[in-house]
Amino acid sequence: MDYGRGIERRLFTRFTIGIPTTYLESGPNTENPSKTYDISIEGMCLLTNKGLPPGTRLNIDLKMVDTGETINVRGHSVWSSMLEPGKYRIGIKLEETKLKPIPIVLRTIKAQRKY
Repeated sequence: MDYGRGIERRLFTRFTIGIPTTYLESGPNTENPSKTYDISIEGMCLLTNKGLPPGTRLNIDLKMVDTGETINVRGHSVWSSMLEPGKYRIGIKLEETKLKPIPIVLRTIKAQRKY
């Protein structure tokens, strides 16, 4: 398998969807607002206002728009990329979870259509 640039290495499909989130880093106890860029069974990409070094442990809350439910997951940053000053994409590998992204994506789309 070629792991060079442009070759997809993910095992699971990612769904592009913007879900409001907050995250806590393992050290500082400050909630950081963010939003998903995409989501899968074992990972997600967050849009944030600051970069994170690889390996940063995170506690992430996904805020479901339809019911206000919070889905909590834990993970760690794998990569960080600055889009522009103050705007970053962070690749997250989820730990000890099998997130069910299809119901989350469908709920988010349904809730967004109501507004």
